Amino acid sequence: MKSVRLLTLAVAVFASIVSNLHAAEFGELLEAKLAAWRAGGFAGKVVSYQPGSGTSPRFHDPTAALGAPTENNPFGEATDPFNPPYGTNHIVSIGATGSLVLRFDRPILNHPRNLHGFDFILFGNTGFIITNEFDPVTFDWIGTPATDGSTFGANDGVTRVSVSYDGRRFFTLRPDRAPVADGPFPTDAAGDPHIPTLRGLTPEDFAGATLDDIRTLYSGSAGGTPYDISWAVDGRGRRVFLPIIRFVRIDVLSGKSEIDAVSAVARRPFLHR
Repeated sequence: MKSVRLLTLAVAVFASIVSNLHAAEFGELLEAKLAAWRAGGFAGKVVSYQPGSGTSPRFHDPTAALGAPTENNPFGEATDPFNPPYGTNHIVSIGATGSLVLRFDRPILNHPRNLHGFDFILFGNTGFIITNEFDPVTFDWIGTPATDGSTFGANDGVTRVSVSYDGRRFFTLRPDRAPVADGPFPTDAAGDPHIPTLRGLTPEDFAGATLDDIRTLYSGSAGGTPYDISWAVDGRGRRVFLPIIRFVRIDVLSGKSEIDAVSAVARRPFLHR
């Protein structure tokens, strides 16, 4: 009987140690898993690139579109909606008739719990125009810089965004729903690149907005243009259900688009950073 009591005590002590170990390490393990997910939540390989017309050879490096969005521009300033990425190693340019195909190492899920119903985000080099008056003596803006919602650097032409699981058969995202690649919204390094902007948000909503106002409207997002895999259709315009994709293709039909990064959207459990 004594041996049974000792065994019971030993099991209880062991369980207590394991419980404390789990309590101490669970947070670290979760953070590690979140970090690994976030690191893999960006395009990881260039499959093909055609620069198209009207682009500068200085911006013909497609690997600039891999990994996370640019956090600091060439002179060390943090990117924000008034100061978008512009370095030759930060963005790749796609002109008319050009295209870019990127592959994700980890599949992007068309998941109902993806934030705001979006599945991936394209980041370009669009920026909000500061509409304050400029002081010619101090070379600074008069008052706190703000915008009227107008942008610079956005593609005013037409693009086609397509998705694929196997890299062979691509399905176009409905043009009447899919925004122009390299459109709204400007990148903000202070935000989370896996959080899309809210549905229904438009550039007009930013009229009179300062940087702090913009970040409030972004609600933790790093900006970019969000897309929904559920917009995919076949060649006849019929809806196609794709539970998973690995490839994103950007075709520029007119105008010019710059691409900085493509990210997968986080599901709700990944909101904790």
